[in-house]
Amino acid sequence: MHRFSFKIRHRGCAESTFSTAFPKHHITVVDIQSRSPKEKQYFYYISGPPKEFDAIIKHLQNSKGYKLTREIERSSDTLLLLVVLHQQAYVQNIIQKYNGFFLEHHTVYGGYEYWHVGVLDRTAIQKMKKEIEKLGELKALYIGEVDFAPALLSSQQKKVFQSAYDQGYYKTPRKTTIVRIAKVLKLNPSTAGEHLLKAENKVISSVAKRI
Repeated sequence: MHRFSFKIRHRGCAESTFSTAFPKHHITVVDIQSRSPKEKQYFYYISGPPKEFDAIIKHLQNSKGYKLTREIERSSDTLLLLVVLHQQAYVQNIIQKYNGFFLEHHTVYGGYEYWHVGVLDRTAIQKMKKEIEKLGELKALYIGEVDFAPALLSSQQKKVFQSAYDQGYYKTPRKTTIVRIAKVLKLNPSTAGEHLLKAENKVISSVAKRI
């Protein structure tokens, strides 16, 4: 299998506009139903400063690109929304045109959409890339072969685990704490600790099975 990871600042896209307006927030997008090529229904998992959650909802409700914005729940650092997005062009329509499939949920941060796509035919990547470039400023992050097996860690677990490693959490003596890791990632310490514990358990279990 081949992997194509890229980021795009999508012209005329309501998601990119939303992310540019709230650059401190990280949006994970879950496609729960595609009603038509021009209308998509999503769950948005939004993490970031909670003081702006109400402003985010108001922004989406006032955006012409969103036909529906409904709050499902919120915590101290996460907002879950149900949205229906309507626009002329979607990246995922091009991906599906070339029989691509999603390896991870696509995310939006700092005005860019991040996509991680799998294909069986490597030649499809360049065709896909050429069409997606028409939608905006695209930068390829990775093109290459990967195992078909699913990723060991979720994107959030990977993010917390990598940050812990980079900050020296696994050095002796430790160079950082859960609180500091959480602060860097703008997460609640309990949330960061939970993700790190789950990541550690998965990594240890995976290694143990190979010994």
